[in-house]
Amino acid sequence: MIPTNTFALLPLAAMALSALSAQPVSARIGGGALQHGLRSGKKAHLPVMEPVKRSSSDKTKRKVKKRKTSCVARPNNATASLTASSTSATTSTALGNEWGVNTESSSTWQATSTSSSAPAATSTASSNYNSEWKLTENWSGNSFFDHWSFWSWDDPTHGTVKYVDAGTAWNEGLISINSKGNAIMKVDTTEHVSGGRKSVRIHGNLVYTGGLVLMDALHMPHGCGTWPAWWSNGPNWPYGGEIDILEGVNAFSQNQISLHTGSGCKMVESETEQQGKLTTGSFDQFNCASYETSNQGCGVRDTYHSDGYGEGYNAVGGGVVAMKWDAEGIKIWWFNRNSIPADITAEQPMPSTWGTPVADFPSTDCDPYKYFYDHFNIFDTTFCGDWAGADNVWNYAGYAGQDQSCAAMTGYATCSDYVLNKGSAFNDAYWEVAYVKYFNSTTAL
Repeated sequence: MIPTNTFALLPLAAMALSALSAQPVSARIGGGALQHGLRSGKKAHLPVMEPVKRSSSDKTKRKVKKRKTSCVARPNNATASLTASSTSATTSTALGNEWGVNTESSSTWQATSTSSSAPAATSTASSNYNSEWKLTENWSGNSFFDHWSFWSWDDPTHGTVKYVDAGTAWNEGLISINSKGNAIMKVDTTEHVSGGRKSVRIHGNLVYTGGLVLMDALHMPHGCGTWPAWWSNGPNWPYGGEIDILEGVNAFSQNQISLHTGSGCKMVESETEQQGKLTTGSFDQFNCASYETSNQGCGVRDTYHSDGYGEGYNAVGGGVVAMKWDAEGIKIWWFNRNSIPADITAEQPMPSTWGTPVADFPSTDCDPYKYFYDHFNIFDTTFCGDWAGADNVWNYAGYAGQDQSCAAMTGYATCSDYVLNKGSAFNDAYWEVAYVKYFNSTTAL
């Protein structure tokens, strides 16, 4: 049984061993097998109440980063063989830092709800942008779910949720491919349930260290009781690092982007150039170490965009979230449906032309290959739990763009009571994903 107490100060190795039988094995560069997804779930969030005001030291231009190459053990000219999980063909791709593909966990369950006529995504490249980033994986269309493993165990963040396996998800219509060729991930909307509400959590079968990841979603879950996230995770949490790319709870309208690491990773505010704001909490907001900040880590709240999360996101038809992880550090951009750069559409991304990112975590005092490695991406929608359901979150308003408490909006005293007894309120709690694309570079990483 996967331990569910994420606060227990037990050796992470013990938690990892308990997950061995439940998680798939991934092949990676260098031979040996990598345990895919040893950490069973996200951290327990602490509510972040107000954004930090930017200091007068903010720069208009970035200083040259001090790159701590002494900690980087992964070669920049490695080559890996990638096995596409949706086909028997094997292709070789020149890669930078270590990438690998899970060879045993592809879902082979046949979708009774998919449309065979749904168009597969095709490359729209028509111009040469001389991008240093090369497309290696395009997860989209009818084969989208072939690239993921389904998590169907207890929620480590104590949510009022029942994650289901692939067969249950297909048969009960919680996942499907719509007529546009987009992947749909829903939650159960039965009015009254017990124990937890059914939902989906999927782990990507590609393991990577460094790279550029693009996710295009037309719709994301939103509303009181929900806690959706698009994130990436490494092994032996928190030592392999966690990057929360698109995340929030309840009726938030602002995205919360966070890092969670082992000891030693620090943010240097004077060297950041970002649209969002560093967020406060009960600990030093510049310290990304989870154990030293009671799992708070370091975070950036997107106070810049009105359409970067939740209801505003869905109103504009979503858009593209981009995460670049290279020698400079980790940067995240948001482009709504009407502002997606042409180079992204052409699958020849040019991050240097995208302007100021929403979040900028420089490598100055946080080596991006020492504190982050062997990541895989995750989609999930949980309910309540350690963040959305906390008393001081359910009953509080005035931060992250939510100006009325969920207790007041729903009339329910607790999040769990609302989730278990108001299934019709969750018709909007679904993901519609056009694609997830991975790009690699032999020069930037």
